Amino acid sequence: MTLFGVEDVLHRDHESDTLAGTELREQAIQAVAALSATVGEDPQTLYRRVLKLLNLPRLSDADDHDLREILRELRLCEREGRRAYRARLRRVTRVDRPGGIGRLPRPRSVKAASSPGTCSLCSDEYSAGELIGRPPFPEELPYVPIGWLCWHCLVQRRQQPRRRDVLLRTFHALFAGMEGVGLNGHECGVLLDWLTEEPALANSKPWTADPLENTLVRLRSSTADANPATWLSAQTAHTIVAVLQEAPASPVMTPQDGETLEALVQHLAEWETNPAGVRRAQYGTGWRYRQRVLQLTGHPTALSERGGPFHLFQCRVNPSGQLVETE
Repeated sequence: MTLFGVEDVLHRDHESDTLAGTELREQAIQAVAALSATVGEDPQTLYRRVLKLLNLPRLSDADDHDLREILRELRLCEREGRRAYRARLRRVTRVDRPGGIGRLPRPRSVKAASSPGTCSLCSDEYSAGELIGRPPFPEELPYVPIGWLCWHCLVQRRQQPRRRDVLLRTFHALFAGMEGVGLNGHECGVLLDWLTEEPALANSKPWTADPLENTLVRLRSSTADANPATWLSAQTAHTIVAVLQEAPASPVMTPQDGETLEALVQHLAEWETNPAGVRRAQYGTGWRYRQRVLQLTGHPTALSERGGPFHLFQCRVNPSGQLVETE
C-alpha cells in the first residue's frame, strides 16, 4: 500500500512502460482521477495541470512518450505528499535558445526528468531532475514524432554539434529519402575537421572512387561564412560515411561517436542489400521499406531501436539564401 492507497491505479514503472496506445491513455486518465481524489484537487483542475505540463489542448493529442512521462510524474506526486503535485506538474516556460544558424524551434514542452532515462535521439543517458523536452510535432510527412530529448539535443545540437550529431542528421535524412543532407556552418566545420584530421584518408578506396576535394571546399566555405544550409547529395553522404569508417582511432572520437558510426554503416548496408528479404511490392522503396528493414535487422542498434525517420529540423532560408530565424 502506498501513501494514498492507490497502488492499483498508479502502476509501477515496469508495468506502465509496457503499455501503449489506448490502454496507456486510459491508464493515464484513471491515474489523474485517482490522484485528484487523494490530494483533494478538482479532477478537471488536475487534468488541466497535466495538459499544461505537456502543453497540449487535449489528452487525446498526447502520444505514448507523453503519457508514460505523465504516469511517472503522478507516481512521484503520490510518493512525495499531498502538496508535491503543484510543483511537479509544472513545465519550464522560459527556454534560452541559441540564435542564428544554430537555433532550433521552440520546444513544445520542457520539464525536469521524473526519473533517469535515455535521450530518444542521441541515446545519451540523463538523470532525474535534468531538463528534458519534446520538440514540436513535425508538420511534414513522413516524419515520426520523436520522444523526450536531452537538453543538448533539444537546444544545443546545431549550435555545438558533436560528431554523432552530424551522423544522426545523415542517418535520418537518408532514412527519410531526402535527396541530400543539409548541414549548417557549425556542422560543416565538425565534418571538415573529421575528414581532414588524417591526410591518408584522401588515399582511401571510397575517396579515390568518389573524390571529395570539391566537397572539402564547400565545407570550408560554409564554415567560414556560417552558412545556414549547405546541401550534400545522398551519394556524397554515402561516400563520406565510407571514408569515415576507415579513419584511424582519434582522441577526438568518443565511444558514442564510434557506436553511432558503426550503426550507420550497418544500416546503410542493410538498406542496400535487404538481408531480411523485405518485400518491395509491399513496402515500396521509400522510408517504409527502410523502416521495415530496421525492424527486422539481425543486429539491433540504438538507431534501429528508436526507428524514425525523425524530423531533425533544417535551417530555413529565403530565396536569396539568407537565414530565416525560427520563432
